[in-house]
Amino acid sequence: MSETPQNTKPKKPKLRNVSLKKLNRKYDFLMRHDDSKKEILGFKLNLLNLVLVIIGIALLLIIITSIIIAFTPLREYIPGYTDTNLDREVYELNLRADSLSREMRKKDIYFENLKKVVEGYDFAADSALASLNIYEPLPKGVTDTITLKKSVQDSLLRAEYEAQSQYNLFGDDYLPPAKPSSLVKNFFVPLNGTIINGFNPDGGHFGVDIASDGDQIINATLDGTVVFSSWSINNGYCIGIQHEDSYFSVYKHNATLLKKEGEYVKAGEAIAILGRSGDGEESEHLHFELWHNGVAINPADYMTIINPNGN
Repeated sequence: MSETPQNTKPKKPKLRNVSLKKLNRKYDFLMRHDDSKKEILGFKLNLLNLVLVIIGIALLLIIITSIIIAFTPLREYIPGYTDTNLDREVYELNLRADSLSREMRKKDIYFENLKKVVEGYDFAADSALASLNIYEPLPKGVTDTITLKKSVQDSLLRAEYEAQSQYNLFGDDYLPPAKPSSLVKNFFVPLNGTIINGFNPDGGHFGVDIASDGDQIINATLDGTVVFSSWSINNGYCIGIQHEDSYFSVYKHNATLLKKEGEYVKAGEAIAILGRSGDGEESEHLHFELWHNGVAINPADYMTIINPNGN
């Protein structure tokens, strides 16, 4: 009779061997039709291969996603990514803003120094400023000593300009003729009608107001060039013509103008339509002014107005 050995314990499998066996254990994966039980797909796979396949698919997805983010515009739709050209545009805008800022500073300094010149500072008198950059500000000690000087020529120029009237093109040294000049030929009446307001330079009325029926044509009195053709609140549609021998004619309160600035017109040519444009004008009439050598003269001395009704 054999003796059973005592104190013998069964051997425990090692954990490493158990793990390898489980990983290498193969499993069958089958897909069958529910009704016919026909096998559609089947393959054998162990856990180790399954883990490797999952890791490979994950790596492939990571690589594809990285390529999309790095080389395609689709990354702009991912939060945190911006347009690739945005940084370059911002950089260019910063450079442009900086350049504009420098140019504006140069302009400000230029005008500031120009102001000093106008106020009478003599740059040549200060040898220390000979090497100064025109775009650099003047020293404070220099600007504090600048005083405004008004020359005699400047005073005379200001007085001469302020003495000129609106249509005085030739200065105040000329005097109007006492009587109509015999040199005025082919003087054409601008509008036949009735004089409702005569020539009164002392009262500020430098022409005559001629009333007539509506839609009448206003004619040029002499050959000449249209100097202005515009609209204003007080005069309405107004046109002015420069003629030979220093004559100048003005036609105000028209309904519309037919000629533009710079056009040459002949005596008797239509230049406007009778109206009542202008502030406070209640009736249709033509305000006609005639100037000679920059001084207003009475147009009635140069024309004979015929009433269109025959009176």
